[in-house]
Amino acid sequence: MLFPEKFLFLLNIDGEPTMGYFIFTLLPLFVVLFWLILFLLDGQKESAKRFLTLFLCVVLVNYIAHWFYFNHNYRVYRVLDSIWVFTSLSVYPLYYYYLRLLTTDTRVNKRCVWILFPAILLSLFSAVLYQIMSPEEIDLFIQEILYHNREMHSTYPLPVKLQLVRIHLFRYIFVVQVVVVVFYGIRMINRFNDKVRTYYSNVQNKELKNLRLLLLFLVFTSVVSLISNLIGKDFFTVHPYLLAVPSITHSLALFGISYAGYHQLFSIRELTREVNEGCESEIKREDEMGNVSKGLNGKEYDQLYSSLELLMQQEKIYLNPELRLNELASMLGTNRSYVSRLIHNRRNLNFCDYVNDYRIEHAKNLLTSSDGDILPIEEVALKSGFTSNSTFYRVFSVKEGISPSRYRKLHM
Repeated sequence: MLFPEKFLFLLNIDGEPTMGYFIFTLLPLFVVLFWLILFLLDGQKESAKRFLTLFLCVVLVNYIAHWFYFNHNYRVYRVLDSIWVFTSLSVYPLYYYYLRLLTTDTRVNKRCVWILFPAILLSLFSAVLYQIMSPEEIDLFIQEILYHNREMHSTYPLPVKLQLVRIHLFRYIFVVQVVVVVFYGIRMINRFNDKVRTYYSNVQNKELKNLRLLLLFLVFTSVVSLISNLIGKDFFTVHPYLLAVPSITHSLALFGISYAGYHQLFSIRELTREVNEGCESEIKREDEMGNVSKGLNGKEYDQLYSSLELLMQQEKIYLNPELRLNELASMLGTNRSYVSRLIHNRRNLNFCDYVNDYRIEHAKNLLTSSDGDILPIEEVALKSGFTSNSTFYRVFSVKEGISPSRYRKLHM
C-alpha cells in the first residue's frame, strides 16, 4: 500500500505503518490539552489554579515542538527548537512556583520571574545562533547533530560548535533545576502540612501529600527525560515503539499534576484566612478580659492543661470532626499560641495528633464494647470524630500498628 508523502511519518524503517509511533508522539499533547480545556472552563479565580493553567500552556507548546521534531518537520522545527529550549527549562521552575502559591505565597509575586532567567537566556542564545548560522550550517546542525541522519564531522563551524555547547548547558541546567525544585518543593509541602496539623484536627483534603508523591514521581520522569536527551531524540525515530516509555511516563506525570491541581481546594490562602480570623478573635477576647498578651507562669500552665484535659475527657470535644485550634483556645479563654505550645510541651504532639489520640482511644472502646450489636467499622469511625473511613484506617494503623478490624479480632 502506498502512502501520501504527508503520511510518511507513520512508516517505520521497513516501510510498514507504525500507528503506535504516531499515537505516542501525540499522547502527552492530548493529556495536556484535555486538562487545559477543563481548567479554562472551570473559571477559577484562585491564583494557584490560574498559575497551573499557565504551566499547562507552556507544556502544551513544549509538546507541540516535540511533535514537529519526531515527525521530521525540519523547516518548522528549526524555528521551534529555541522555543522548545525555553519551555523545557521553564517547566520545573513554573511548577515550583505553583507549589509556592499553594504553600507559601498568597498571591503571585512578579519579582519571582528570575526563576525563568536560565530558560530565557539559553533560548535567546539558541535563537541568536540560528540567526547568524548560514543555511548550510543549519542543515549541518539539524541533520548531523539533532537527527543523526548523516555521519558527524570531526570539526564544525563556530556557530554549530556553540549550538553543541548550548545542548550540553541545557542538560546541566535541567539536572540542577530538578534537584532544586524537588528539594525545596518537598520542604515547602512538609512545612505547610505541619501548619495544617497545628490548626486543624481534620486534615483530610487539606494536606498536600499527593503533591509530595507527584514530586517524587517527577524525579523518575526527569531521569527518563535525561536519558532520552543523552541517547538523542533521534534514537526514537529509529526505534519508534521505544518512544512509548517517555511518552507514557510524561503523560502519567502530567495527568497526575493536573488531576491533583484541579481537585486541590485548600491552600495557604485558606490557612492564612483561618489564622487571621483567630488573631482577630483573640485580640477581642483579650480586650474584653483586660489580659493583653500576658505570659503564663508554671502554675497557670498547669491549670490550663488541667482545663484542656477536662474538655477532652469529660466534654469529649474531640468528637467534633471539625474541631479547630481557634475553637479550643476560645473554650479555654486563651490564645492559640499558648494552647499549641502547651500540647507540644506536655504531650510532644501537634494539635491534630493530640486530638486524634483521644479519637483513637474512643474508637478502641467502641471496637471492643460488648454492649448491644457490634458496630460496623464505618460507624465506629464516625462516632469517634473521623470524617471518613479511610482517614480512620490510616490514623488507627499508624498509632496502633494494626488495622481496626484486626484490633477488634485480637481484643474481643
